[in-house]
Amino acid sequence: MPESRIAQLASSPLLTNYAITASQNAIRTVGQFIAPLCSVPGLTFRYKKYTDKNRYRVADTKRNVSGKVTRIGFTADDVAAILEPNALDFPIPNVEGLTNEELGFAIQEGQSILADSSALALENEIVTIAKAAALAAAGSAKVDFTDDTVDPISILDDAILTVMKAAKNGAPVKILFGTTKFKQFRNNAKVSKRFIVGKGAPVGQVSPGIEDVGSLLMTSPEVQLSMMVIDNAAPGVAEDIRFLLDDVVILFASNGTPNRMDPSFMKTFAPVGGFFKPGSFTTEDQRDQVLKMDWITLPSVTNSAAVLAVKS
Repeated sequence: MPESRIAQLASSPLLTNYAITASQNAIRTVGQFIAPLCSVPGLTFRYKKYTDKNRYRVADTKRNVSGKVTRIGFTADDVAAILEPNALDFPIPNVEGLTNEELGFAIQEGQSILADSSALALENEIVTIAKAAALAAAGSAKVDFTDDTVDPISILDDAILTVMKAAKNGAPVKILFGTTKFKQFRNNAKVSKRFIVGKGAPVGQVSPGIEDVGSLLMTSPEVQLSMMVIDNAAPGVAEDIRFLLDDVVILFASNGTPNRMDPSFMKTFAPVGGFFKPGSFTTEDQRDQVLKMDWITLPSVTNSAAVLAVKS
């Protein structure tokens, strides 16, 4: 079968580069913050998974002249995994009635929508998995940040130290705030009093932003705010709009560029060379052309000990 017009245009260098750029720009920062990309060599692979019974340990590198050397690598005891396929389609009807220029613009629009929707779906998956794992962690606790007798800074400092011990120097600690929990944090009296400005008698007060939180805490951790919104209502009934990570703070160990053996709390396994793959096809009835976006990833908790949640 001859190649369709949409396939010919979509495979041009201009639109190919546009699709690649759109996919890269659409990757959501919060998803990559909590579960950074970890490249794997193929669809099937192994990775180290750390638990309360299988802790991360610093390798013994000392070697006697005639002694054995410590070997590190993957064994049959490690987790065997397979990347999961995902896909979205964007039909472009009446292709034959469009000029090449009009069709090119339609392709660009479709590629942008597919890239954005794909990245949003991936971030939703990552944050949902991370939240469930953090709330299930043994050291997670309920703390009311609206209670001005509570010191959120002290609470988070203690949690940072706990996560650092679990990671055993293998990954730095990061913090992800839920939307409502951050609002409660910044309005807490023991937090806001740290932002009095002026000398002598106070002359003003500054309300801290998310970018200021790291400077208040031990190790000056990277801190981000999740503001992703979801509709919890079933189709056909009134919407129920909520923040995905609302009244929870997640503290976790994470390398920005993880490998399959480091003790990061969570990683997004993906093939080397990028994982969003645009393309096109013709519908079965031969009437319409469809743009597609395929991606294969596997967001996974790889160190369940290196995470804590502070919840309401």
